[in-house]
Amino acid sequence: MKNTNTLIIFGHPNPDSFNGAILKAIENKLKEKQYKFISKNLYQLNFNPILTMNDFARMRNSTVTEDIAIEHRDIEWAKNIIFIYPVWWAGQPAIVKGWIDRVFSRGFAYAPQQDGTVKGLLSDKTVMVFTTSGSSEENMNQSGISAAMEKVMMEGILGFCGISTMLYKNLYEIPATTDEQRNIMLDEIDYLINAI
Repeated sequence: MKNTNTLIIFGHPNPDSFNGAILKAIENKLKEKQYKFISKNLYQLNFNPILTMNDFARMRNSTVTEDIAIEHRDIEWAKNIIFIYPVWWAGQPAIVKGWIDRVFSRGFAYAPQQDGTVKGLLSDKTVMVFTTSGSSEENMNQSGISAAMEKVMMEGILGFCGISTMLYKNLYEIPATTDEQRNIMLDEIDYLINAI
């Protein structure tokens, strides 16, 4: 039987934001598809995003703190991982970046090989990334920021961890959009979630 377990990583401080609307739309779609899912609101969980010397020491000994062990168990349970977060300063909010720093740890998400290469250990996962930004698509494309954001997340992070089945979708000019435009965006997300 196909594994449809889905883990959602939500990284916006306001659950009533448009990011929150994206989260609700995805949760509703997963319920409709009768998928089991876990939603993690990193702000509500008060997730500690700071990678410490203790974290490094534990990684060297192939252990992690209990808060990270919980995240690892949820990733192992999931076939699909969905990220939802706003773009701040052309990247993830600190709490999302810190989640990646601490959770995609050596020995869990990747493993250095004796020949100097790195083996990604999460190749069985499917990942979707939904982000929002205040700038226009034209401005972000002309500046190269859109391509850079996607490359860092999809290749520098997810690809490094062995993930090859992934989708990145940024939604532009959110503060200036109308309710009608936002509904069109949510319909597109609903359609994209059908792919998992």
